[in-house]
Amino acid sequence: MILKSIELENFMCYYGYNKFDFKEGINVIIGDNGYGKSKLYDAFYWVMYDECFDTNKKEFVKTSILKNSIVSDKALFEVDDDRVKTSVTLTFDDVEKGSEYSIQRRYFVNKLEDTITPDYVSEEIISWKELSYLNSKIINDPLKIENLKNRILPDNIKPYMWFQGEQIESIIDFNKSQTLTQAINILSDISRFDNISSLADSLQESSAKEYNKKIRSLSKDTSRSEQLEIDRKKLISTLKNLEKDELSQQDQQSTAEQKAEALLNKISDAQKIKDVDYRRKSIKSDLINIQQEFNKEQIDLHKKLFTNSWVLKGTENIFEEYSKKYNSYEKVKLNKMAEIKAQLEAENAMIKELQTRLPIDVPEPIHVERMLEEEHCLVCDREAPKGSEPWLKMKELIDRSKLRIKNIEDEEITIHDFSNDLKKLYQNGLGLSHNIKRIDDDISKTFTNIQKLSTKRKTLSQDLEKLEREVESMISESAIDVSEAQNLLSSYQSQNDYAKRFQKELTLTEVSKEKTKKQIEIINKELGDLVTGEIPAFLQEKVEILEDFKAIAHSTRERIFKQLVNMLEEEANKHYKEMIQGNLSARGIIKLKELSNKNYMPELVDENGNVLLQLNTGNIILIKLATIMAIISARKGSRDTDLYTLITDAPMSAFGDDYTIGFCKTVSKVYKQSIIMSKEFYKNLELRNELLNNKDIRLGKVYMITPNIPEEERTNRNSLATNIKPLN
Repeated sequence: MILKSIELENFMCYYGYNKFDFKEGINVIIGDNGYGKSKLYDAFYWVMYDECFDTNKKEFVKTSILKNSIVSDKALFEVDDDRVKTSVTLTFDDVEKGSEYSIQRRYFVNKLEDTITPDYVSEEIISWKELSYLNSKIINDPLKIENLKNRILPDNIKPYMWFQGEQIESIIDFNKSQTLTQAINILSDISRFDNISSLADSLQESSAKEYNKKIRSLSKDTSRSEQLEIDRKKLISTLKNLEKDELSQQDQQSTAEQKAEALLNKISDAQKIKDVDYRRKSIKSDLINIQQEFNKEQIDLHKKLFTNSWVLKGTENIFEEYSKKYNSYEKVKLNKMAEIKAQLEAENAMIKELQTRLPIDVPEPIHVERMLEEEHCLVCDREAPKGSEPWLKMKELIDRSKLRIKNIEDEEITIHDFSNDLKKLYQNGLGLSHNIKRIDDDISKTFTNIQKLSTKRKTLSQDLEKLEREVESMISESAIDVSEAQNLLSSYQSQNDYAKRFQKELTLTEVSKEKTKKQIEIINKELGDLVTGEIPAFLQEKVEILEDFKAIAHSTRERIFKQLVNMLEEEANKHYKEMIQGNLSARGIIKLKELSNKNYMPELVDENGNVLLQLNTGNIILIKLATIMAIISARKGSRDTDLYTLITDAPMSAFGDDYTIGFCKTVSKVYKQSIIMSKEFYKNLELRNELLNNKDIRLGKVYMITPNIPEEERTNRNSLATNIKPLN
């Protein structure tokens, strides 16, 4: 099926509704770094597989983990309290059946004020339309959906049809034990031969057990035969473990040898990368320190409202006013205390005077009560009418027992006494009044420092970004990893040492294997010598036939595998020659070299078979791309290049102009439809015109994508969208 279009709504940097239409041939999306090419690739992948590529982790991540990071920042910023929809739709044209398929994936995020709540999963909607009748229907059957996606892109060829430039290394890392086998399985059903080999192993092992059991039954010393069988089984187990160790050591040796070889092509550029990366790390360290200082100032900015008393700014007159009121309060309080003190002194004097006239309870209170009732003093025998001075004097004799000397501390000066609190407020205010005078200077110094740190941080960020781009460019051009560039010669020597060490271990393992095999042979001979009677001829014949069958199965599998490797090599060279036609450098021939672990690795040789070293990065990537194309195109009669669309992001990032045009020519011939994301044509107008006008390139649609805001403002993603401009 041909991919007709992709529609994006609020997907990452593609704000609002966006659409790309595609045709047969090579379709190219042109844009500089960071303009949205990789996000467009993510959109294709997301629709089909509910995943996007995480450049930090170097792996695909599910929507449930990505959440609202796949939603346009501009769409989220502009909506108030509402539901934001993100969707991508792929439309495929099934020309042979006169129908059209649409696959849409959509995802919703809820925004309430400043709170964003994303859905956990995305929603997939697949529809089918019969073009002749213009009728359509939704497909819900999981089996039909799986079959449709397999028709669009089968899982076994997906790695070779949809990939990003940075994945090329892992796609054809044939040094890994399964990589080449997986590729060969694309070309043929080599797994059938693997199954036959496994069956042959099983049959041979079964017949051997039957044979050995028969030998033991005919033994003249059963006890000895049983012990020998136990020893033999132990040795067979040891042999199997040694064979596993051998395979592991072969893999390790091969890996070390390949790494050492690869390092030879990188030494010349290592020092440059090392120097630039040293400057990058130095600036990054400075930036981290400045950022930490800036963050601390930002945090302290809020704390200083209280720690530096900024919150009191403008309160200078409040303390003066409070001081006056507190002074007035203290004066009133002192006057009140003086009044109360004078009153207490008078009352206490009277109590003392009463207590000096007669002792307490003399006369006794009952006699005094009687005199008050009778209004007659029994002491002096005089009349004392109620309320008269004599009567009142007698009553004082009763009341004085209840009177006591009072202190000023016993008296309430006021109903609610806040003296201590008011005094503390005055004392605190007195201390703060000195700080208030320094607030303006403190605020000015703080904001001046924050501004300086912000400016320095911005400058360092720009310098760091520039150096990172420089390092990335150098790495891209030289294929050197920064960590390798730090100590390339040491790494090269280390890999050579590893290879030698693994070779020694491999030699020891092989010696142990041979020794174990001889021990098994000795046991087999002794078991045979213990036999009394004749072993059935059919059993001996069965063992011999199955041993031959095992040998034939393994040799046939190896022979077929090598034939397929040769086919892959032949097809890869065809594509490689097509791509380098416009380049005058040494071309060479791709050779799939057999490694010590029986895997294969692409390398470039001259016409005499000599390996070409010091290859540039563009050449290395071309070899790998040619091999990837060969995996698909070498399938005789498969029509894979006609049935499925090649989609790749930045495969030409390390190419020169000639290689870029050669790649486009070859891809347009090999694949019925391809979609390529590329930055190479963005600034190079001459190269872009070559793409648009070269008759050897079977061209589909070409688009230019650019952000809608200037580069210096792109840190504000709340206004970021992508402009799409058709160029043909």
